[in-house]
Order: sequence, then C-alpha cells, then structure tokens
Amino acid sequence: MEKKIVVIGAGIAGLSAGCYARMNGYEAEIYEAHSIPGGLCTSWKRGEYTIDGCLQWLTGSAPGNSFYRFWKELGAIHGRKMYNRDEFCRFSGTDGRTFIAYCNVYRLEQHMKEFSPDDAETTELFCRLVRKFTTFEAPLGKAFELYNFTDYARMMWKMLPYMKDLGFCTRTTIGDFARRFKDPFLREVFSMIIDSPDMSLFVLVSTMALLHIKAGGFPEGGSLAFARAIEQRFISLGGKVYYGKPVEKILVKDGITCGIQLENEEQISADYVISCADLHTTVYKMLDGKYIEPQYEVLFQTAKIYHSSVQVSFGVNMDLTAEPGCVADMTKLEMPILIGNEKMEWLWVHNYSFDETLAPKGKTVVLCLFPAGNFDYWEKLYTNKAAYKKEKERIANVVAGELERKYPGFISCTEVTDVLTPMTYVRYTGNYHGTYMTWIMTPDLLKRHRLVKKTLPGLRNFWLSGMWVQPPGGVPSGAKSSRDILQMICRQDNKKFRTSES
Repeated sequence: MEKKIVVIGAGIAGLSAGCYARMNGYEAEIYEAHSIPGGLCTSWKRGEYTIDGCLQWLTGSAPGNSFYRFWKELGAIHGRKMYNRDEFCRFSGTDGRTFIAYCNVYRLEQHMKEFSPDDAETTELFCRLVRKFTTFEAPLGKAFELYNFTDYARMMWKMLPYMKDLGFCTRTTIGDFARRFKDPFLREVFSMIIDSPDMSLFVLVSTMALLHIKAGGFPEGGSLAFARAIEQRFISLGGKVYYGKPVEKILVKDGITCGIQLENEEQISADYVISCADLHTTVYKMLDGKYIEPQYEVLFQTAKIYHSSVQVSFGVNMDLTAEPGCVADMTKLEMPILIGNEKMEWLWVHNYSFDETLAPKGKTVVLCLFPAGNFDYWEKLYTNKAAYKKEKERIANVVAGELERKYPGFISCTEVTDVLTPMTYVRYTGNYHGTYMTWIMTPDLLKRHRLVKKTLPGLRNFWLSGMWVQPPGGVPSGAKSSRDILQMICRQDNKKFRTSES
C-alpha cells in the first residue's frame, strides 16, 4: 500500500513535491487556498491582457544549467518557446547617457569600455568572471543533506577550477564591486542591475553567465502558463490537487505529523506532510509555535529580507515592439515620484511586446516595478479600504504620467490599469511582510547559513519546502527544495529515488 504525502500549497514548490512524490510511488495530495496553481508564480487576465506577476527570466530554460533537468522532469518547458533577449537591462540618465547590460558578455565588455574607458580594468575583471562561470554547473542533483565523504570529494574536485573566483564573488557584495568604477553613473547603476547592492557579487555574475549561454529565457505565456504545465504533469502522474482548501492546522500526535486540518475543520490524514506555504505562517500559526528551529529565529531577527513591491501594469493599444524588451528599462526621473511613502528616482519599465500571447496584436502589456519600502505603512493603510484604494489610484496616475513622457500618447491609449501592493501578496499567498523573495544573499548569510534546515526539532515526518529554505528564493528554489525533500523521504523509507521526464 502506498504511503500518503500531503502537500500544503500548490505553488512551484508544492507542485514539484507532488510530482516527485508520484514519481517515487507515494500517494500525493495537494491542498491550496487559492483557486489556481502557481502561488507567487502567477499571471492574471485584465480584459484582453495577461498581467505577469513573477517570471522575468527562468533559470535553466535551456541546456547548460543544472535546473534544465528539473524543468524537464516537471514537464514545465516541453514544447514551450523561450524568449532570449539581447539586453538584460538599460539605464538612461538625465544627462542623455545610456548604459546597457547586454546579455552577451563580449558585447557587454565592449560597451562598458566604450562607456567608460577609465574603467577598463574593472570591466575586464567583471567580464572575465562572467565568462568563467558560463561553464559552471552547480552540483544540484543530490540533496546536500544526504552528502557523504565521497560526494563532498567529488564536488570539491569538480569545483576546484572555480574556487578562487567563487571565493572572491561570495565575499564581495555587488555594491562593493560597483564602488571600484571611477565613472559615477556606472558606479550608481551597476549596483542596481540585480535588486540589492548588499547581495553577493556571485548572484550577479552567475545571472549574467546564465543569460550569455541563453539559459535564462522568458517562457512563452508567462508565469501561470508555466505553473499550469507542472500542475498537468502532477495530475498525469496520478496526483490530486484540491483548490479553495486553506489549511488551518498541521496535526501532530506524539511528535509525529499525521495530517492536516482545513479551515472548514475537515481533517486529512497523511504519513508525511510537506508545507510549501509561507515559513512564518507554517511555524507560528499552523504549528502554533510549538516546534521552533533556532536558525529560523536568528534569520528572522537578523537577516535582511527582500523588500516587497508595488507593481503597476497597463494594457495599452500601442505597438511597442520597436522599444527595448529587456527585463528592466530604467529611466532616471527629472523629479522623484512618491510610491506609498517612498521617494523613487528611477522608473523601472518592462515592455512585454516580445511575447505576442500576452496581448492582442498591436497592443502591449507594460509593467512598472518599485520597491515598496516600509511594510508597516501598507499594512496600516490597508485597514482603511477607501484610503488604500485612493492611494493605488494616485500611484497609477503618477506612473502613467511618467510613461506618457516616455511613450507619447500612452495615457489616451491605456485600456487596462492594474496595481499590486505588498498587501496583494499577503492576501493571495500569505507571504511574510508581503515579500516575493526571502533573505538577501549577503556574504554574511552565505557564510553563516549555507544550508537552511528543512525540518523542525522534535517533529517527525514533516518537511518545509520552498523559497524560505532555499534563499534568496525564486521559482528554481521551489523545485530544488522539494526534489531534495523527496530524496530524504525515500532514504528514510529505504527506497531508491527515481525521476522521469515528461
């Protein structure tokens, strides 16, 4: 008789856990509060337009990256077109200068040297690092928790050619490296290529290496279509997913997890429970704070957490295919604008005209993203629904005004407007402080917390999966952490872990 695994949450981590559970002969059921799969990896319709709320590029969209194998196993990329763009991001200053972070590292190096000849030495160092890591494939196939001496020896041998550069990249922040540039504009914008200047330089280097080998494309149809593909893979393997079923409690008897209780008080029995829900909600609400992992408390108290976001999206009757379709088309504003209670000096624009499935022909989805700043501000504002709605309308109008300057006629062509705030994340996914990622991968975090625990002390047959146990988060972390957990469950049951491709 098959043992039963119950999974909380149908995001990428939950769907992946279900898929790998079925591949290894376990009965698998997923319980999801929302009416659709994907969790944070989602899109939504506004009239004729599809607004994307997650993927900007997909790690492992093509061979050459370790995650490619995972997406093939999960049925996420089979037959799906991937859009590989020439530019990752561009920054236009008020002085008319524009810096472009090209995806091709050779083109990037040439551009950087032309942009600032005095910074040739620093440019050469950065581009050499990117080229070096284009051949680097992280050893992700086996859960690190199951490594033995031989595994570690093999890993070290494989990584030996990269160790010196890896050490430099993990010890250095993006902000620290940016300060090496003499050109003030280059110094400013280089630290903005990836979200936080406090991040390890390795995050930026590995991302640029990924883009160079064209293994970081955008999947046609966007985030929800990507999640739906994994959902279908799970169902085809014989799994069951239940929507509109919020989980209230995780049931425990004598220190052993035995099931879940839904919000409607229905109880579901299980041999194993995997929570792919928000970590803070799982530990402090679903388990009543009875099983505390000290590492989590240290991280929540001391580690820097990704800011949440305000996302303003528009569906416009304009053909913007001639405009840059990069992840971030950044424009320095003549005057800062107020988003919530934060002043913004840059306009971050993502033009989705490259994917024709997201809007009718000749029309375009345009998205602007801003760091949300203080979560408490949004949480308090949300208690006054009228004030909250008014602020969203004000923000939409302010951003539309800036886009009118960038694309003359924009306002009159706007057919759809959509505003997402930190409270939108809280409402739909329950994420702690509305964040869409987790802890920022600073050099200190990499040093102190190389491995975040997936279990809780004193509690058996229970695992935590998803972005919180695989910082800094993102879609790949869900697949990786759930795959690792099923390896550990198989080891516990003396079974050989197996996978198959769709």
